[in-house]
Amino acid sequence: MAKEFTFEELNKSLSKHSLYGDTIDKSTFSKIDEFIGTGNYLLNACLSGSLFGGIPNNRSVCFAGPSGTGKTYLLLNVIKQAQKQGYQIIFYDSETAVDIDVINKFGIDPTKFRYEPCNTIQEFRTSITNLINIINEQKRKGADTPKIMVCLDSLGNLASQKEIDDAMSGSDKADMTRAKTIKSLFRILGTQLAESKIPFVFTNHTYSGQSFIPVVTAGGGTGPEYFASIILFLRKAQLKEGNEKAGIVVTATPNKNRFAKPTPIKFIIHFDKGMNSYIGLENYISWANCAIAKGNLIYSKDIEKQKVSDKEKEKLQETVFTAPDGKEYAFVQNDKARKWISRTLGESIDVQQLFSSTGFPKEVLIQLDDVAIKPAFNYGVGENLTEELESIIESNDEE
Repeated sequence: MAKEFTFEELNKSLSKHSLYGDTIDKSTFSKIDEFIGTGNYLLNACLSGSLFGGIPNNRSVCFAGPSGTGKTYLLLNVIKQAQKQGYQIIFYDSETAVDIDVINKFGIDPTKFRYEPCNTIQEFRTSITNLINIINEQKRKGADTPKIMVCLDSLGNLASQKEIDDAMSGSDKADMTRAKTIKSLFRILGTQLAESKIPFVFTNHTYSGQSFIPVVTAGGGTGPEYFASIILFLRKAQLKEGNEKAGIVVTATPNKNRFAKPTPIKFIIHFDKGMNSYIGLENYISWANCAIAKGNLIYSKDIEKQKVSDKEKEKLQETVFTAPDGKEYAFVQNDKARKWISRTLGESIDVQQLFSSTGFPKEVLIQLDDVAIKPAFNYGVGENLTEELESIIESNDEE
């Protein structure tokens, strides 16, 4: 009887000749270790399917849109959150839109932010390839390397070397090689960034195509379109307070997303107040199904009367918030909250009143994530459809 050559033996043999290949449960090459927040919970959900997600740590994400839609603003917000999670930033700037004053206003640590002015696609390719090679060489030597995030603002403003050479020689011919150069760049970067566990966040410009049906496309050809795991198209409307322009209302529409259903969202970027972390969530909060009522609302002044340990009282203090009636409440574990919620707040919550910078209790966000956000933003796995098809087949057979 012939000896069986198993898949396990085949996998082991192949692994001798492969640097990263293995069964998917053991492979670390494409594994996402963490997500980097964006500064807004709903935007996190739009990108990754969870309020507590955001930018995957070894993938590429593109914010694309016309001028003034908040691309650089969102990018700087991501950088701020990334630094909180221990990342050092390599920032390539082709638009000269960022300086030390801007960095300080966003609360970004300038000592952990390397600034690289960049004019051409070739300059960017050379610099980022050197960066990746340095990181990977140190990793192979067993060194503990810093967590790095690479940012580019913007791809759309990078010239090709041919464009510059033609301009210097007085030629006004359009560069037909630019898209090919960008596509080549992204083919090179793809696996290298994944190997290095380096997230890459970049901005790009969008253009309206000239046709009977207007089509919005991002610049750079098919390179960034195929390469990026997430492409978020942005457009804006003016936010007014009285007759004054107070900010912009951004509509973010995923043009491509490998992590969540392409679900459009809206949020506000206020000129004076910035972007509230909770803005947009009011559309997904239903107090009846969010089950905030897993806890009972009590007056914060009554926390000391609770027959619990001092440690539990400290936890209760962390849940204190100011409700629309102006009173401070905290949560304890029982069901009396429903009547108060229905009477005081109705079925929905005003984000401006309750979702403030003081923070909404994290356990409520977890509940909201499970009950409302994940079902709204994540793909189904098809069980219900399979059952439906089976029932149709059975009914046809009976006929």
